[in-house]
Amino acid sequence: MIDVMADEQAGLSAARTGPRSYVARNARGGEVRVGSSQDEGAFTPGELLALALATCTLMSAEWPLSRRLGEDFAATATVTTRKDAQANRYVAAAVELALDTSGLTGTQREELSRVLERAAASACTVGRTLEAGLPHRMSIGHQPDAP
Repeated sequence: MIDVMADEQAGLSAARTGPRSYVARNARGGEVRVGSSQDEGAFTPGELLALALATCTLMSAEWPLSRRLGEDFAATATVTTRKDAQANRYVAAAVELALDTSGLTGTQREELSRVLERAAASACTVGRTLEAGLPHRMSIGHQPDAP
C-alpha cells in the first residue's frame, strides 16, 4: 500500500495572460512568468522542470554542504537536458553542482561527492519522481456562460 500524503501543492495555478503566455502562482504569493522560448523574461515549462530538478538536488545537499563547507557556502546548480524532438519529450537530464571545495583535501572531496549523491538520491523529491515516472491526468471544469 502506498502512503500518500495530503496534497502539498494545493494553491498552485497558472493563468493565461496572452497567447502562449501565463503567470504561475503559489498560495504563498510566489509568481513566475511562463511562456514560449521566444517570450522574453519568461521560463518555458521544460525549463521549469529542469530547474526544479537542479534546485531540488541542491536543496537536498544543503545540510551536508553546510556541514563541510560552512553555513555561507556558495553553490550553483546547472542543469542540461536532452530532448527527443520527434517524441516531444526529454530523454535525459544532468545536474552539475559548482562548489568551492578548495579548503578540502582530495579524500574529503571524494567523500563529499559520495555524500551528495546519496543525499540527492534519497531526498530530492523531483529526481525521485522523474526516476519513477509520474502518472498524470487532466480534467476540465466547465464554467457556465457569463450573462
